[in-house]
Amino acid sequence: MAKRILVIDDSSLVRDFLTKQLSSYGFEVIQGINGLDGFGKLRTEIPDLVIMDYYLSRKSSMEILKYKAESPNHKDIPVLITTSRVDKDTVMQVGRLGVKSVLFKPLKIDTLMEAVSKAINVDIQLDNTPCILDAHLNDKILFIEIAQGFNREKFHLLRYKVAELLSLYKVQFPRILLLMTDIQSDDKELWKLGDLLKDILEFCSSSKQIKILTVSEAIRNYIKEDIELKGIETVSTLEKAMDGLLGIQGLEKLTAEQDNVQDQFFSAKQDMNQEAFQLNFANEAKEGRRQRLYEKTFNIAVVDDDFIVHSIVQSAIADTQWNLLTYQDGNEFITALNNQQSLDLIFLDLVMPGLNGFAVLQFLSTYSKKIPVIVLTGLSRKESVQKVMQYNVGSYLVKPIKPQGIMEKALEMLDSDF
Repeated sequence: MAKRILVIDDSSLVRDFLTKQLSSYGFEVIQGINGLDGFGKLRTEIPDLVIMDYYLSRKSSMEILKYKAESPNHKDIPVLITTSRVDKDTVMQVGRLGVKSVLFKPLKIDTLMEAVSKAINVDIQLDNTPCILDAHLNDKILFIEIAQGFNREKFHLLRYKVAELLSLYKVQFPRILLLMTDIQSDDKELWKLGDLLKDILEFCSSSKQIKILTVSEAIRNYIKEDIELKGIETVSTLEKAMDGLLGIQGLEKLTAEQDNVQDQFFSAKQDMNQEAFQLNFANEAKEGRRQRLYEKTFNIAVVDDDFIVHSIVQSAIADTQWNLLTYQDGNEFITALNNQQSLDLIFLDLVMPGLNGFAVLQFLSTYSKKIPVIVLTGLSRKESVQKVMQYNVGSYLVKPIKPQGIMEKALEMLDSDF
């Protein structure tokens, strides 16, 4: 018998996405359109799992959770909470009321399905085909870029991302350009593209509103032979695609490689603060954040009397845009800090001549701006570590240090504040 999942969310877009995604894995999905409706269905349907938005109308999620915790028939039903924002105290509170996991919006499909799998102890096999997917609106043209391959999970999600964009920017008659210039997909996977295009067609009054930029003969033939996709034009150059969508005279003189084409059509103008759906998987989103950290300018200080440590840290950050500032002892460092040197992260040795690392930590505890610190030390004794942690040190590395470990710790600290 199929497991039953109750989805409670005020957003029809989120409910429909979860229903389609969960149903594709054989789950029976029940929808609650608001807190009150979801509460009634929880009482009567007795689901195996509840996926519920934290912010609900008509009846709050906390009221539902408190009822569930006190009801003998419902107290053991696992709950997943989705939310765009919530503080740590609330996370602790809902955890005591039977919530297995808090999933933050925009939703990442792999994180969601992993949480479902753990909550009700079922095996869910995701499509892990490598796929880079991006969608954005510019001047009422929806650009969808697909690279590497076709991924079923991401294509399911894209349908709702498209709906989200069109609704947010009130576009009734979209013109859509799919860019597929870097596809290594097996021909047997083309059905995924067909399903995606049929989903996208639902947003168009005519198939002529969709153009596909591709050099793949297999993709062209597939679209040509599918009667449901009749009218979707495939083109091999950007100028043909844009000319078909916009009819701009002279655009045929431009090429896909020219910067002004990229600037005019591919720079997204919108600021998406209310996204519900994330097209990347969780690990890909993390890598994206990490890449932005590499490209951001940070001031990194190393306070250590060993010049070899300075060299190792310099080597570790060589591929970034970060500025490295080196100091031989605590006195030199504090003098620079008092002279308004702005810092984003400090690598600090504990044992130095003159003013040692413990004295520097004492100074930093009274400093107006809190700067994250990673301690570098050869002192691995428990007492030393405990003493360091009293100063709210973010992390520490035991010498001898390696560039990979330095970089991982630095990214961890900067990512938490990015």
